Amino acid sequence: MLERKSEEPTVAVKLFVDKERSKVLFAESGNEFVDVLFGFLTLPLGAVVRLFGKQSQLGCLDEVYKSVEDLSTDYFQTEEHKTMLLEPFIDDAAILCDKLKVKIDTDLRDVGQRPQCAVNTAAADSNGVFVEGCFKFIITDDLQIAPASTSLMLSLFEKFGVRDPAFLEQKILQLNAEKITSLLKRSLTTKQALTAFYFNAPCTNDDSYLYMLPENLHSEQEADVDNKQRNVKIKVLQTKNNLSLLYAEVGVDFIDLLFGLLCIPLGSIIRVYGDRSSNRCVDNICKSVVGGAKGCMNPQRQWFLQSPCVVRREYVKPGVQKFMVTDDLRVLPLSLTSTVQVVTESKYQSKDLVEKEFNMTKAQVMELLRAAVVTRNTLSSVLLPPREKSEMMIYD
Repeated sequence: MLERKSEEPTVAVKLFVDKERSKVLFAESGNEFVDVLFGFLTLPLGAVVRLFGKQSQLGCLDEVYKSVEDLSTDYFQTEEHKTMLLEPFIDDAAILCDKLKVKIDTDLRDVGQRPQCAVNTAAADSNGVFVEGCFKFIITDDLQIAPASTSLMLSLFEKFGVRDPAFLEQKILQLNAEKITSLLKRSLTTKQALTAFYFNAPCTNDDSYLYMLPENLHSEQEADVDNKQRNVKIKVLQTKNNLSLLYAEVGVDFIDLLFGLLCIPLGSIIRVYGDRSSNRCVDNICKSVVGGAKGCMNPQRQWFLQSPCVVRREYVKPGVQKFMVTDDLRVLPLSLTSTVQVVTESKYQSKDLVEKEFNMTKAQVMELLRAAVVTRNTLSSVLLPPREKSEMMIYD
């Protein structure tokens, strides 16, 4: 068992609050808080889903995670492969983030075997984990990070119409792991993370925006997937009028790609797929790595945040087993029972349905995986003809 310190570690941050508008304009901090923000980018998507009790609002990933939980261990290569998906970690990231003063992913598995247990677990020195030197940083409400400077302060005062900074309330907060986790949640669900955190705005589950695929989904960048990947054949059951897709019949290769999303770091998803959500600001943390905070970062750590090493694995047992994947990426073993269940839930009659086959190229598979992170209608948003927002069918 790990020994817990009598006092829970915290990091300090000073907020500049406009009380009249109930808004945090920006914050000031040292490198410890900024390191924690950059640490968000190293969290595997499956760890984020687990931290938030499978209510992460990361597209369909909550359903993917629950599918791994619900599938029998018999479908996986080993029990360890299933555990890798439910408790994902990346060796190099784990070693670095273990040096953070405040850690939010402390649900360690096989603690003695984790690589970070072999390194010094003391807080980082004055150079920080990701940043160098004893800089003071300015963090905006939407989590843009840059070294503090007079010009930056004046530009923010002008932006927010602050005539006399003395009227701003200054609040120094000590943030522990629970509060940092709350801030992470808000960074994924709002463009005003600091304001929402300070005024304790509820993290609502209003995710209607997740049912409309962003127009800028298509990325010019290549995703971090094996270049030797072959085409993937799938069959889908959809309505004849192309308005709804019930499920896809897929093989093990497709499931491995889908489950593998849980092991990809949050920062990699943002870097590869770009800013896909108008409803979050964690993207700005990623942009700060190569933007405002670039000159203050350890070059090797900066490179790591941009290009973490992710090992692609085969999690599911090879064989002839077929799986059903619903539009919101629930994964079920293909059977008569599961087919009847999904068709019944759809409330469509059999005469309205048709089966189609797709031979998906690598580019199409990557498009689908991108959609999995940003929309709740993943399969239909990629495989069916585009529809207007008013035509989208939203399922409870």
